Amino acid sequence: MSTTAKLTFLSACVASGGLIAYVHYSQAADRERLHDGVRRDVERQRLKKELAVAGNEMASSSTIATRTDLQQ
Repeated sequence: MSTTAKLTFLSACVASGGLIAYVHYSQAADRERLHDGVRRDVERQRLKKELAVAGNEMASSSTIATRTDLQQ
């Protein structure tokens, strides 16, 4: 095998390995970004639920305070 053929083969192997590594890294990064989106959505839903519960508690306490004021 000539030196030119060996260099061509080696460069093709290095290029293929680099491409495979890049695709693997890219897919892992994309997967992590997708998981981050899900985590943000879950956190948003949790905060929204907490705000709704807190809003209901405030509405209940203001209704009780108004009724107490009216009775006096």
